[in-house]
Formats: sequence, C-alpha cells, structure tokens
Amino acid sequence: MAVWAYECRPCAGSSGTADTTWLVSRQQVDAWPAEVTVLRVKTGAGWQCAAVDRSRSVQVEAMRLREAVASDPGDCPDCVPAPAADAVSSELLAANTAPPARASNAPILTAAAIALQGRRFLVVLTPLSVVQSAGEADMLVADLQPRFAGIPLVLMGQHDDGTPQYHGDDSLVDLLADLPIDRMPWKHWP
Repeated sequence: MAVWAYECRPCAGSSGTADTTWLVSRQQVDAWPAEVTVLRVKTGAGWQCAAVDRSRSVQVEAMRLREAVASDPGDCPDCVPAPAADAVSSELLAANTAPPARASNAPILTAAAIALQGRRFLVVLTPLSVVQSAGEADMLVADLQPRFAGIPLVLMGQHDDGTPQYHGDDSLVDLLADLPIDRMPWKHWP
C-alpha cells in the first residue's frame, strides 16, 4: 500500500552516510508542531538523529517507513534542520505584498492572489504533469490548503506553447478563462 512520507537525512553524528535517506510517515510528522525539524529515527543501529525535510512529500510503500519520534535540536548540535515552508497569512495574500525573505535553500512556490467577481483565491503554478493527474493535483491541493489559511486554490500548469491548464473548482477555473496569465499578479512565496 502506498502512503505519503517525508525524507529524513542523518546528521553528522549519526551512523548513516551522506546519501542515506530515511522515510517517515507524513501523517505522523504533520501531527507535530511545525517547529519540529529534528527527529530520532529507528534504524538497525538504534535510534539515530535526523533532520526532516517538510518541504515536499514522496509517495512510498508503507513497508519502507521508519518509526520516528520528535526530538529537540539542542539534543543534537550536528543536526541542521531542513527549512519548513512558512504559512502565508491571509492578510499577506489579500494585500499581495512582497513575500518575506527566505533561506537560500528554501523551496519557492510561485502563485498569484486573485480576486474576481467578489471571489478570492490563489492560483499556484505547478508542473503540467501534476495538473494532468487528478490524483496528484488533489493531493497537492490538500497539502497546500492549510498552509494558506483555507483560501481556495487552483493549480495551473502550462503546455509547451504557454497555454495554461487548470485544476480546481470549476467555477474558479471558469473565472480564469479570459484572464491572460501575464496579467496575473505572480509572486514567489517561501
């Protein structure tokens, strides 16, 4: 059975090598506060310290998941926590102001906050392959929705000729039909 997981990398003090990756249940990690970036992961050598990367999840077979418990960065000074994606407040989206500064290796999300016919929503730029796969698109929307204070989301991918393809609520997609994508207020969000 396939499940969603986050990747964890061992710190310098753990027995794993630089290319070692451990997989931990996304559902379990998401239940912990966003500040939790250091975990103890159960391996053959015992409980190892690792930094979890919450910026993206991967789909894996459930049997590949490792047990993990939340840890404190102070317990392992060798751990360099992975940057977590910051939630963007609805005020920031409504104002469409510049996003906060980001860490140099934090992932970027390109999105446009739109208000049309009294409806506010967010158009998120994604690879076309995500938009074309209803299952992947729905999972991405479910993952992003809480990070954007419940603001409705529409995903947008582009064909080679630049033509947009949308995934989301049909009434919102209809509103976007006549809006040129170069007129959308695109911003980069951490």
